[in-house]
Amino acid sequence: MSLFGASIRRKEDPRLLRGDGRYLSDIKLHDLVHAVFVRSLHAHALIRGIDSSAAAADPRVVSVITADDLPAGLPPLPCIDAEETTKPFNQPILATEKVRFVGEPVALLVVEGDRYIAEDIAGLIDVDYEPLPAVSTATAAVASDAPLVHYESNVVDVLEYSLGDADSALAAAPHTLSERFATQRYAGTPLETRGVIVEWDEPRQGLTMWSSTQVPHSLKATLVGYLGLPENAVRVIAPDVGGAFGVKLQPYPEEIVLGLAARSVGRPIKWVEDRYEHFLASTHGREQYHDVDVGYDDDGRILAIRDHAVTNTGAYLQRLTLVEPFIGVSMLSGPYVIEHQQLLSTVVMTNTTPLNPFRGVGHVQAAFTMERIIDVVAAAVGIDPGEVRKRNMFSKDVFPLHRGIGNVLAGDIIYDSGDYQECLSRALAAAEWDEFRGEQKRARAEGRYLGIGIGCFVEETGLGPYESGRVRVEPSGQVIVFTGACSSGQGHDTVLAQITADELGVEFDDIVVVHGDTDLVASGVGTYASRSAPIGGTAVRHAAGSIKEQAIKIAAEMLEASPQDLELEDGEVRVKGSPASSVSLAQVAGRVAPGQPLPEGVDSYTLDATDVYHPPTNTFSYGCHVATVEVDIETGVVTLIRHVVVNDSGTLINPLLVDGQVQGGVALGIGGALLEEIAYSDDGQPLNANFMDYLVPAIGNMPEMVVEHMVVPTPLNADGMKGAGEGGAVGAPAAIANAVADALLPLGAKITETPLGPETVYRALQNAS
Repeated sequence: MSLFGASIRRKEDPRLLRGDGRYLSDIKLHDLVHAVFVRSLHAHALIRGIDSSAAAADPRVVSVITADDLPAGLPPLPCIDAEETTKPFNQPILATEKVRFVGEPVALLVVEGDRYIAEDIAGLIDVDYEPLPAVSTATAAVASDAPLVHYESNVVDVLEYSLGDADSALAAAPHTLSERFATQRYAGTPLETRGVIVEWDEPRQGLTMWSSTQVPHSLKATLVGYLGLPENAVRVIAPDVGGAFGVKLQPYPEEIVLGLAARSVGRPIKWVEDRYEHFLASTHGREQYHDVDVGYDDDGRILAIRDHAVTNTGAYLQRLTLVEPFIGVSMLSGPYVIEHQQLLSTVVMTNTTPLNPFRGVGHVQAAFTMERIIDVVAAAVGIDPGEVRKRNMFSKDVFPLHRGIGNVLAGDIIYDSGDYQECLSRALAAAEWDEFRGEQKRARAEGRYLGIGIGCFVEETGLGPYESGRVRVEPSGQVIVFTGACSSGQGHDTVLAQITADELGVEFDDIVVVHGDTDLVASGVGTYASRSAPIGGTAVRHAAGSIKEQAIKIAAEMLEASPQDLELEDGEVRVKGSPASSVSLAQVAGRVAPGQPLPEGVDSYTLDATDVYHPPTNTFSYGCHVATVEVDIETGVVTLIRHVVVNDSGTLINPLLVDGQVQGGVALGIGGALLEEIAYSDDGQPLNANFMDYLVPAIGNMPEMVVEHMVVPTPLNADGMKGAGEGGAVGAPAAIANAVADALLPLGAKITETPLGPETVYRALQNAS
């Protein structure tokens, strides 16, 4: 029985459930010292001077480092998706003349003892600030008299995309509407915060860094550049990572400063951010505003859309800052046929924590905006929202579909495969749409307000440029898989073992998956954009296929048979039609072990193969969420009742794991729809940087959940796999918002923003009345 496609339990879970995981804080090194960062208390201020003499006088202090102690000419952090028009508002490694957000690192303190001692001594470092006027909202930042975060302008870039002639189509449309839709700023909040342990090896003249990162190879390349070391002198290890969601997607200033400090300190250094620091200094996401004009006809067909989106990207460009504003407009139309589009995306700087992608980047805002538009149009023409969607959706015979939009990083948008209308039909059936309408009517007669809402989306997944996979068979029969895709909890050990077992026919338990170590995995890109299965999995499939070819070639000599007469089945190379004539894969590996002549035509003393897979373009997953809610109109409290998801991620390696990915994504989406929001005062001070005031979903927030899968394989890889990690987070906020709007439709309340906490819902009701 093939393991590919089977719902088997994760290989990782037994050791993790026993407490045998090895996270960053589990790593113990001899003579370890601890570090803290002195961070800006001001959203905007000049630095007049830094006096660290009192701290340095403490005998427990090992080192104090400010920007003046860094090598001259050290460049700021790069933004790799910057366009030619993007202003270079990049973050310095430590603040120099100015600080631009609360939490920006200003100095590093290293002490003997522990983190608590370090924090106490850090209070002795005196930073002389001259406060400056600050700006915390996108609206305020573009005002004519706004304080400048950097220079010249607070607009860092404007991205423009268009299809057809939106102005003419809007002017000719039978009906139009105009509205602003807003998604709030919130955080990925993984269970494990960021952390680093770094050790300089003087005899080797090299550095080893353990980091809770999604991208160990990218971090290594960054350290090589900033530290001026050769590649073989830098090793990055990502141990078990307790969640990431994109927050750990980039090298941060802290890793670079600690790397620079390691050599002078001469002892291992450990830094782990506390939760308060995480809210201040780890990147945020989502904050975006869409001012839309929509033209439509009497049948609810959308004829044209004009969208001006504004993204508050915080104080600095980060590694992938422009992904959010780009996807937020380019994926706006999702599964719908809209021939005329004019899309403008303005990226604005403020004195707040920088933005960078996290789970569902840009797609959340696009889906929320478009799905609310569809429901507003449906209400205006008096047609069922599900029917309006079907009338506007692409049919299944249009694929591959070139959308005519692209960007510098992700390339052209080409929808690869799908059946959007069938996905919607299945979701409505699973949600018992028609039956709920009857229940809703009865509840309203009793003074209870139930609602049902749809959230459809198309999501760009499987982002390149490449990923590596290596497979090696040991003479013992054990198979080792090396991957550049770095797990942060997704189940890489399981799914990559399933692919390998499927290709080689070996026992699942005989496969070991290795990742997250740049000395063991020669090259890699990392984990983000739902890419591990379609890109990393395909590389592993290809490498295992090469092993298969090698094994048959070697076994031909051992069995005195022609390679054409052999097959690899159940971990054995057999003569076709004569299974008794066979050798095991372990015996084949033993035949090319060192210490003996190689078979004729074989030139390697290992059964080993590597593949670096470059996808031709990106895959596109899609799905449909249907949420049902009850709204208490006296308090504004929204109670989730049921949440249905029908998802197409192409061929599924392990449906059980994909169920978990979808469910976890929905939980994140619930947080974004109802609870989570990073709040700032007008002068840029964080107002809720703690879990008492920043609310995240708990078990009491979770509704009954139903997950179903469609399988429309992609033609872009042999297994037909698309990404599966983010769709739950993308569709849920739109579906929940539409359900709340549906519940309040008789009362005339407008739902145009998230999170839909009690105050927001109550305010919408008050405005309606």
